[in-house]
Amino acid sequence: MNKFFKDNIKYILQSLVVLLSVLLSFYIDSIRVENQNANYKNEIVKDLQSIIESERTQISNIKNLQIRCRNAADDLIFDIINKSNDLSDKQIAEKLLLLTERGSVSFFSQSSLYDELKSTGSTRLIKSDNFRYALSNTYNNLNQRNLAVSRIIDDYFFRALARINKKIILFSKEEKSQEGYVYSDLVPTSFIIDRNYYYSNEFLGDLNQMKSLVERYLNMLEKLDQSYKLLKIYSEEELS
Repeated sequence: MNKFFKDNIKYILQSLVVLLSVLLSFYIDSIRVENQNANYKNEIVKDLQSIIESERTQISNIKNLQIRCRNAADDLIFDIINKSNDLSDKQIAEKLLLLTERGSVSFFSQSSLYDELKSTGSTRLIKSDNFRYALSNTYNNLNQRNLAVSRIIDDYFFRALARINKKIILFSKEEKSQEGYVYSDLVPTSFIIDRNYYYSNEFLGDLNQMKSLVERYLNMLEKLDQSYKLLKIYSEEELS
């Protein structure tokens, strides 16, 4: 055996050098690919930061709109319960139009970058546990809850409008502003208000439920906004 090694030591050393060179090249290539993937992940995170600001702006706009809808519902409910007759038919039409047409406006997240992180396997390269949790909480947990609540609101508003429109008929036009169609003011051009129906428990019940759903969605929007705020903070932690 010793004679064999002595006779072939040159070839054995050459083979070991070749083997080590191959292993080293694989290792270097692996490091290069890992760095490329990490850089790619970081670029997605940077793009995500820009999206987060846009999402929070949209949430803020919808929150303000929903607060206006809640206030309109409060005014109508107060007028009905107290039978004060403080609101004219035109004011009733304006407030009801705002509530029924804008009270079901929902927020929908831009999840394409999160989907890209998952589909490319980049999530395994995330270093920050805080960022990983914030991603999952925002785009999985809260996004699913948001869709579920939005569907509940849409369904109820659709059914309520079918009842209300038989007794209170509103014709409207949109005053489009720089904020876009969804946030533009709606102005009733003509209307028919059945005052007996207006003061009925049936109408009051629908108003109260629509107000409750708007308040529920405002709470949902607040949770989403806070989650995006944390996501932005932890994205900086991920990139540091």
